[in-house]
Amino acid sequence: MTCAQADITVQSHVVATMASRPRTASRRGGFALLSVMVAVVLLATGVMAIGAANTMRLQSVTRSTVRTTALNLARGYLEELRGRDPWSLATESQIAVDEAGVPAVSGRFTRQLLITEMRPNLVRVEVIITAVGLSTPIRIVTNTYRGGTMTPRT
Repeated sequence: MTCAQADITVQSHVVATMASRPRTASRRGGFALLSVMVAVVLLATGVMAIGAANTMRLQSVTRSTVRTTALNLARGYLEELRGRDPWSLATESQIAVDEAGVPAVSGRFTRQLLITEMRPNLVRVEVIITAVGLSTPIRIVTNTYRGGTMTPRT
């Protein structure tokens, strides 16, 4: 075998070996595309979960704010009632009030006062606040002693 023939044999062997090997570059390219698609799906799922959690958080904050405002309205009105003459307390029907407790036609909250006589000189005072964002109304109840043996004023 001459040197030229040996060269041709080696070259044909190299060509045959390269032809029989799988193309790793193209397979890696396909794997890269698949991994990118999986990563995009995972990223989209994560972003959607974060968005849903943020929406739920905002709804919770809104409900909490409405509930806190309603509770403050009830407490404030009850304090105002404590400053009044106990004999002048009487049941009040629902009235629309704003966030400051001031009666307003377009108020977001409604306030109601229920006075129930428990015993002579002892009344139950209940302030009820309702609003659109509240699932249950806010109720604050206290008892007020009218004092002595006084009779109601006329």
